[in-house]
Amino acid sequence: MIKTQFFSLAAAAVLGLSIVPQVAAENMRTDVRKEIKEDLREKAGSRPGILREFLKRGRAAIGSGKLTAKNGTTLTVEKDGKSYVVVTDSNTQFRRRFWGKATLDEMQLGDILNVIGLWADDAKTTINAKLVRDASIEKRFGVFVGVVKSLTTSGWVMSTVNEKRPDETVVVSSLTKFVNRKEEAIGQTDIVVGHRVRVKGLWDRANNTVTEVTHVKDFNSPVKPSPTPKT
Repeated sequence: MIKTQFFSLAAAAVLGLSIVPQVAAENMRTDVRKEIKEDLREKAGSRPGILREFLKRGRAAIGSGKLTAKNGTTLTVEKDGKSYVVVTDSNTQFRRRFWGKATLDEMQLGDILNVIGLWADDAKTTINAKLVRDASIEKRFGVFVGVVKSLTTSGWVMSTVNEKRPDETVVVSSLTKFVNRKEEAIGQTDIVVGHRVRVKGLWDRANNTVTEVTHVKDFNSPVKPSPTPKT
């Protein structure tokens, strides 16, 4: 009977995680559920009283809260005029806006956070975080095509096929692979103003940059020979 009640409570706790934003990947929700289940098992396996207290405090969530302070692995987040202490540890998952993995170091004061976890106190002002998503870190890996407008020492500035998107600053490295339209190896110096290129790398929407570039293809190299005029 006790075993049945325990698993019923565990299932109820898992179902409560539906507050994760709809854009969350399914594996993210699964990971968070697993974390909750493991905590429940640990509490139940030690002292039943702890389990009751654990469930009494309940699940915690902050949607679109503002990061106002960082102290080591502890964050202070404000939401609707209230201040919350968010405690993170090695089991806390950090995600960017587009759900790529993030780190605590990336998060800056003023960023907008979504937090999911468990209340650590009866006053419900402290959260032991299972998931912290920083909606202000707008980075994702992708493929971008555009025309080189100017050169820099570390890459170039290019327009994009999406006219509504600002020009992007591309930063390449010694690990970047350059090829021409025939998939033949070329160098960075072969990329010149006016060439149409395709870039694969990490796009930062906030700063309009593409870094960690792995691959660049120059569609204007080699130069196509001019057609021989007919006589």
